[in-house]
Amino acid sequence: MDESNWLFLWTLSTYGILFFFGASLASFYTTLGERILLYCYGKKRKEAKGFNRWKVILTKPSHCPTCGHLVTKTHLSPILGWFLTKGKCFQCKTDLPKLYPLTEFLFGLVAVFVYFVSEDIVGTITLLFLFGHLLISMMTDAREFSLDYENLPFLIGFGFLANYLLFGEKISLETLWVFLGFLSFYLFIYLLFRGGTGLGDVLFSPVFAAIAGNPFWILYFNSSYLLAVGFSFLLRKKGEPLKGKKVPMGLYFSLGLFLTFFAKLLVHYYNWEGLSIYGTIE
Repeated sequence: MDESNWLFLWTLSTYGILFFFGASLASFYTTLGERILLYCYGKKRKEAKGFNRWKVILTKPSHCPTCGHLVTKTHLSPILGWFLTKGKCFQCKTDLPKLYPLTEFLFGLVAVFVYFVSEDIVGTITLLFLFGHLLISMMTDAREFSLDYENLPFLIGFGFLANYLLFGEKISLETLWVFLGFLSFYLFIYLLFRGGTGLGDVLFSPVFAAIAGNPFWILYFNSSYLLAVGFSFLLRKKGEPLKGKKVPMGLYFSLGLFLTFFAKLLVHYYNWEGLSIYGTIE
């Protein structure tokens, strides 16, 4: 076998391993999000507290959330496992969420795409961990209109580390100004217009904007609210007005940051310097 064939097989196996790792990570974070909802917000929140609660959340073997039936190792396989069970628990026949194979497939694709663009394996893995914690924020806010504050340190750590590894960005005075600007804006809304925004948004959105950086905070901010308005309009009941509708902004902030990182990857690695964030040619 000549050198070109070996290189092809090496590249193919690298992307295959990355896809599997991304899918497995998505399986972990989806399960983690479901358990946080169950043990921190749901019917089992009184069963354990403090360290014991997190011990249960992180170490309890995978099982059906309805009947407690343990999931076999074969059925734990990302994507494939869901189809092997036909999307149902073997014991109680409860439908298993389609969220599992969808997020696993998406994270696998993200892993392949980010590494293809950046050729940085450590940066790719770090970004996947950030996206995993964003997934938890999306799940808790979409289901309970609540952002898990214990998740925030992980978002900060993986967010700024991914920026450094993938783009060489360090925390600077400019980062602080972006954070303080967003914090002032959301505090103003929170204090003067009760119900206009939640405390979680006041804490999380400035952090997300700081991670997005300057000038990408513009893309983060606009994409978040465009997604919020668009999906709220599409998902509303017939004839229901948008005014006064409760919106899980943590979900859309997370999606906005997700999209912003893709834009940063393309701008940084494909050197699209001629296109400014304002849409003008420099």
